[in-house]
Amino acid sequence: MQQSRTKPNRLVRMMILNWAFGWAVGFICAAGVLASNVGHIWDMVSKSDSMGLFLVLLFGSFGVTFAGVVAATAIMLLPTDEQDWRGGGTRAPILLPAYAFARIRRTRG
Repeated sequence: MQQSRTKPNRLVRMMILNWAFGWAVGFICAAGVLASNVGHIWDMVSKSDSMGLFLVLLFGSFGVTFAGVVAATAIMLLPTDEQDWRGGGTRAPILLPAYAFARIRRTRG
């Protein structure tokens, strides 16, 4: 009974940590875009009346995007072996292509 309570807590903690790490990476990348002045974006923003709105949108969109990518990657990299993971279900079969030989016909003409 104790093991079933700790497993979801570890998964929730893993998701929260990955989301936080993704937000941090997104903020760093957004700050890098502003610091490198790609396409003279900082020059345009600094002269604008709505600089705060732009910064919220830029940092928010970078943060959400990177947080989603990092969290999705963490989910996809969870172990799938029965020894490492005690989840339910069975593995899906691996489908391989079937090769067939065909005769080459003569061309007309």
